[in-house]
Amino acid sequence: MTMNEMNIILDDTTDSIQRDKKNFFQVDFLKTFMIGLVIIDHAFGYTSHQGLGFELWERIAIPVFLIIMGFNMGNSFAKKGNNSLKELYSWNYFKSKLWRFVFPYFVFYIVSTSIGFIIYGANFPDTFSENWFLDYIVFQKSLLEGPGNWFIPIIFQSIILLPLMYKSFSKWPIASLILCFIIEICFHVFLFFLNGQLLTIEDWQREFYFRYIIFLYISAIGMGFWFSRDHNLFSRKNWFVWILFPISLIYQIAWDFFGFRLGTETGTGIVRGDYNYLTFIYSALIFLIILKIIPQNPKYKILKVFTTIGRSTFHIYLVQDIFYIILYIKFNSLWTTPGFSGIVNVFGIVANDILTTIGLLIINWVLCISCGVMWWYAEKRFRMFVLNRKN
Repeated sequence: MTMNEMNIILDDTTDSIQRDKKNFFQVDFLKTFMIGLVIIDHAFGYTSHQGLGFELWERIAIPVFLIIMGFNMGNSFAKKGNNSLKELYSWNYFKSKLWRFVFPYFVFYIVSTSIGFIIYGANFPDTFSENWFLDYIVFQKSLLEGPGNWFIPIIFQSIILLPLMYKSFSKWPIASLILCFIIEICFHVFLFFLNGQLLTIEDWQREFYFRYIIFLYISAIGMGFWFSRDHNLFSRKNWFVWILFPISLIYQIAWDFFGFRLGTETGTGIVRGDYNYLTFIYSALIFLIILKIIPQNPKYKILKVFTTIGRSTFHIYLVQDIFYIILYIKFNSLWTTPGFSGIVNVFGIVANDILTTIGLLIINWVLCISCGVMWWYAEKRFRMFVLNRKN
């Protein structure tokens, strides 16, 4: 086994909490809680979140993951020095991403498609739509599409884009951060003029594929790269977060509690959805606060659980995708009942009292997280076996 190949394994799979100034326990801590919030979000699959304040805590998961994406890659590339684009786009880089994301997705695709044939039988091929090329070739959606499936194409696009972003931030950090916001804002404006107001299912379908494009979320990734250079909560370089935070907070409160949509007199949204540059700032401050108050290298071994879960979040994400789509199909008649406000669960329970809700959420967490961690651990052993066979 070569040293580079061993480093690929250790970068993604090491279990110990290393005493390394470049290792951030806070990131694993954040990822653990954020994947828990994703599982909560999809447990309320048929329930409206409007007016419940979910924007201020539960819906921060994906924005934080996007910031972490840029932060981790900024630190990872920085360890290798100021390399050229050719060096950044090396075979070792792509090999690590193939193991980290493409291989587990390949396993996920086979498993989810097999489950689709079991559930739908001979009717399963009918899921191919007239846009099958965009669905299954360009955006790599799975045939059995569960909640959160949209985020997987964003991850795959990031593999291509992140080295270029790192190089840009290395040379022109301020200009690069501003450009990320400009690109995202322009993309929102483009959708505003292209699709107009989204009132019907057909309107949403018309814009559906644009939600799979990474430029709609690039400001969050850009802030991650920016924070990888200086994540001090009170640094002058991060004052822009403090300045913009009140605007972001007010916008989210107005959006969630009062139904406010930034748009024209006809209601057409200039800002699309609730994952955007106006909400990412709120998550950015939370990210900086956690990195400030949580120790970078804690001494207690019990905290290793956060490291393990944090490093297996992609596998957990894929597990919950399959988990929920099976439940959505199996209990569709229950979850779509008018007035239902409970938790999607394996028992088909429709009660929504507080104790039942908490209990069902805990069960969902345990099932999704434990299966994801076991999958990650088994895959880690498989990787080491494959690489050892090469010797």
